[in-house]
Formats: sequence, structure tokens, C-alpha cells
Amino acid sequence: MIVRIKFNDDLTMMFGDSYKPWRIQFDEYCWNYKKVLGEIEEISICSDKWISWGGLKWCTGENFQHQLNREGCQSQDENNPNARQYSEMKFAFDSIVARTALRILEDARNGRTDNRLLLKGILPKGT
Repeated sequence: MIVRIKFNDDLTMMFGDSYKPWRIQFDEYCWNYKKVLGEIEEISICSDKWISWGGLKWCTGENFQHQLNREGCQSQDENNPNARQYSEMKFAFDSIVARTALRILEDARNGRTDNRLLLKGILPKGT
């Protein structure tokens, strides 16, 4: 799964399930950048697999096609001639993912981490 999160400061970030679930990657990102992150404007998901090459945790929306072009390539290789196309991926809203992302950002800003949420994807009642 690929999660696309657009912030109100014209930043779009991409996260996905790689060696860790997207929730954990997003939590780390929020902790690293919580003082400069804007508010979340839009969250959407795509059922395609995250980039499975090189241990990528996250990247900007602007850089995502480049990462797809390099998927499966060594540094000295040409771009993948059969790269997946970001423009062809179908993204849609998912309320559970949206609530999870909003909660992760709020928790990071408040100095909290809910390990149940991150590791198992469990949302506390009432959120």
C-alpha cells in the first residue's frame, strides 16, 4: 500500500509498507519534522506495492516517479525501462488511514507515541 499525504504548505509526502508499516515510517517522519510540518489537507491511498528497492522510508511526491524509475536498479544502471508510472496509480480516500495519520501527527506534536496504533494499526475508541 502507498499512502499519499498532502500538507497545507504545498508539501506532498509518500509513505508505504516496506520493512516497516507505513504507520511507523510516518510516525518517524512526524517526530523528525513536527516543528515545521503544516496541517494535513488530504490523505489518499493506493493499493499498489510500495517501492521495494533500497529501503526507501518516504519521499516527496515530486521525487516519487524518480524512485519508481530506479526501482530494481543498481546505482550504475540505467533507469528501469518498465518502471511503474505514478500518474497511472489510482489513489482514493480511506477514512481509517486518514484518522490514523491525523492521530500520528497529533501525537508527535504532543510528544506521544501510541505503540498499539503503530505496530498493530489499532485505533483507540472515540477517534
